[in-house]
Amino acid sequence: MKTKGNFRKGFTIIELLVVIAIISILIALLLPAVQQAREAARRSQCLNNMKQVGLAVHNFHDTFRELPYATLDRLEGDDSDTWQTGFVQILPFLEKDDVARRWDPEEKRDSTVDSDGDGWSNKTLHSERIPTLRCPTMTDPDGPLDPAGTGDNLAPSSYLFSAGTTDVAMFHYYLYFPPTPEPEFDGAIVPRRNNVPTSLNQDGTRFRDITDGLSTTFLLGETDFMPQGVPSTNFGSTWSYGYLGFTWGTTYNDFNDHDVADADISFLAGAYRSQHNGGANFAFCDGSVRFIGESTDKGLLDAYGTRAGGEVAE
Repeated sequence: MKTKGNFRKGFTIIELLVVIAIISILIALLLPAVQQAREAARRSQCLNNMKQVGLAVHNFHDTFRELPYATLDRLEGDDSDTWQTGFVQILPFLEKDDVARRWDPEEKRDSTVDSDGDGWSNKTLHSERIPTLRCPTMTDPDGPLDPAGTGDNLAPSSYLFSAGTTDVAMFHYYLYFPPTPEPEFDGAIVPRRNNVPTSLNQDGTRFRDITDGLSTTFLLGETDFMPQGVPSTNFGSTWSYGYLGFTWGTTYNDFNDHDVADADISFLAGAYRSQHNGGANFAFCDGSVRFIGESTDKGLLDAYGTRAGGEVAE
């Protein structure tokens, strides 16, 4: 008598292909949602970073009765450029006392002098990353950040203090545009130039100077290292070097413009942009933070940029 042998039926090729197709469709449907959720978390972290910076600025103001500077071009008694930064000033209020204690404010930003013999100089501190000053969405530059071409390896950051509406190149380099005088920067946090009697930018600002209202005046905004057509190691932000547009920006240049194929690359300096979709995050002087869409009217951006322009920002 014949008996049936035991056997297990396997998947046919067609059935296997159907399963693979279904899995592929599910992945295609779910992946964008996962990516959007991750980006939402990163954007939220970026906003939180900016809140922390805003709080640090308020604590600095409470302590010293003035706002930090965007950059300090000259130290007292020094006739050469220094490019100290306001981000260094607020480090103690960002719980970065370890970096703040080692930084020597009496030396230039790239000084190799180790005044207290602790093994650190301003130049060696350049590469120290400050997590609060970096948006998690931002892509790092594709090599050592060395905008001055002096062999630096600066730590990248994502945020620029708001110095108003004027071209950042007009600070320090206005002499190259005669007979145009150096303008007075009209933002909340301004660059300062000591020992230049003709400069209009010798005094810091205070919250009482922001008569347009703290809730409608930019304190800082985002930037990134992804402009097309130029080296990513040249344009962006770094907390330790206050050169034009590296720690401070204005609304002068196009907002959220990453393509300079048909424009002068100087349009990238001190410009607000991000890798978030459709705009960038900003902090206001009252400590609030919000996302500003790239379609926002230029006039409104300028109104947000000035501290006492008298505009109606709605």
